[in-house]
Amino acid sequence: KEGQQDDWCLVSGRPSAGGYLSMSSSLPFGGGSEELERGGLLSRAQDIALGLKHPVAAGFHLLFKTLAILIYLFGGLFSSNFVNIFVVCVLMLAFDFWTVKNVSGRLMVGLRWWSEVRDDGSTEWKYESREDGLNSTSMDVAIFWVGLIVPAFIWFLLGIGSVFRLSFDWLLLIAIALALSGANIIGYVRCKKDAGSRITNGLQGMASRAGVNNIVGQALQSAAGRAFGL
Repeated sequence: KEGQQDDWCLVSGRPSAGGYLSMSSSLPFGGGSEELERGGLLSRAQDIALGLKHPVAAGFHLLFKTLAILIYLFGGLFSSNFVNIFVVCVLMLAFDFWTVKNVSGRLMVGLRWWSEVRDDGSTEWKYESREDGLNSTSMDVAIFWVGLIVPAFIWFLLGIGSVFRLSFDWLLLIAIALALSGANIIGYVRCKKDAGSRITNGLQGMASRAGVNNIVGQALQSAAGRAFGL
């Protein structure tokens, strides 16, 4: 037994209080690294959440557009009825358009746009920017602009895929999604004079909080600048 005890102590390098150790406590397994990685992801998510002044608005800013994309991609697993999937997706897109136009833009970036019909029947577009007393952080700004632009780019890719698959029945839905997303993008970019610099700064801050290196952050900045030309 004494020999066994010495062998266990040599394996572990850390004797227990009673002098005996089990193999499971002395030899490391792969679960430790997985737990550390999971803890790192959770801590990054907590850092992002703590950096938000308007977490509820940010959540709804991303919720409806994410649901619309997920329903489009995986709705066929739950229903084979094209009309049902189409209607639900359009409802999610309409909810998202209203939320982004009337709630999240005003709270997260202090921007607002709307249209008025003149007496002669023409439409006048108005843009408003109120940022002097804005209670938002760079994380709010980053999530707003990323959540506004990235889904539109995803719908564009889905539209290209539908053309190659000859799924022309879905192109109407994708056209509606691009029209609503494009209206909000154009409206907010026009009412934001320094939209380009704020978008790139927000992307850089979000990349640094998420642990992305400087090269990727600079690539995001240059891509946003080229996309908007501002």
